[in-house]
Amino acid sequence: MTDASYAKLLWLEAKRIQDPDGADEIQISRGDGGIFERIQMRQGDVYTFDERLIPFDGTPQIDIILREVNEATHQASVIGGAGINPSEIGLGERTQSIGAPSSSLYELWYKVI
Repeated sequence: MTDASYAKLLWLEAKRIQDPDGADEIQISRGDGGIFERIQMRQGDVYTFDERLIPFDGTPQIDIILREVNEATHQASVIGGAGINPSEIGLGERTQSIGAPSSSLYELWYKVI
């Protein structure tokens, strides 16, 4: 294991959405339940994250989970997730797809520092 201690989320792009009205209500959270953002995205939208760093805190991986929230019922369904590893330090910007094989598809850009 390397001495990487932080992951930085850079961008999230909506490649394909599932909501028939044209926008997904997305909740972005850490695997342990901490919610980062709740945003609305349309196909082709790119969301830029703030300057926040996410510590590894001795864990082997940071899990990022995307959920689509139904506005009418407030129920959330998991779109998918990405695992960020401290071994990715020094590899520059990285990309992971989130959502396949669901009907939504997002691309997450991040780096490990």
